[in-house]
Amino acid sequence: MTDPRQAKTLGEAALNPDGTWNGPRALSWMSVIFSKSGKGISEGEVREMFAKAMARKKAREGRV
Repeated sequence: MTDPRQAKTLGEAALNPDGTWNGPRALSWMSVIFSKSGKGISEGEVREMFAKAMARKKAREGRV
């Protein structure tokens, strides 16, 4: 499955073939539940938001 937002369960959306969990895919799937439109955000958008948050954190800590 390429888009985790189309999965029926969290496990189906986020489980990697090796049995580990994929956090961005899980968050993408959960975003459908919490969005008013019911569309949610893509896995790529989750990864982009995380990267921006980490950059802001590093800048605040003076580690840029």
